[in-house]
Amino acid sequence: MRRLEGLWLAVGLLVAACALTEPLPPAGTVPVQLQVQNNSLRAAELAVTAGGGPIPGAVQPPSVPPATTADVVFHVPLASPWEIQANGQTLIDRSALRNRTGVIRNMGLVIERDGSSGWWCNDAC
Repeated sequence: MRRLEGLWLAVGLLVAACALTEPLPPAGTVPVQLQVQNNSLRAAELAVTAGGGPIPGAVQPPSVPPATTADVVFHVPLASPWEIQANGQTLIDRSALRNRTGVIRNMGLVIERDGSSGWWCNDAC
């Protein structure tokens, strides 16, 4: 009986550990981390789109709460055009990043209080 209890305990711990890990990025993508500043009164729902539709699991976290700034990782396709959207509005595309990947500190996205959105760049954009 103790073996069965031990097995169930081990399975439970494994399930709990798996729940704490981040999902795998979509195949054929690379990470781009940008700061997202949400000044609006509603959550900013973020997406990476390619071929006319969103790429499931391509944004971590997929939303930024109201009046919050967060570092967000966008998994963008290597071999096809893509766009980053907030609340269904395109903010930035492949050409704006000029093939940069990884953590990008001099660029970011902003959602204004009125819901309009755009991107900013400090230098060398």
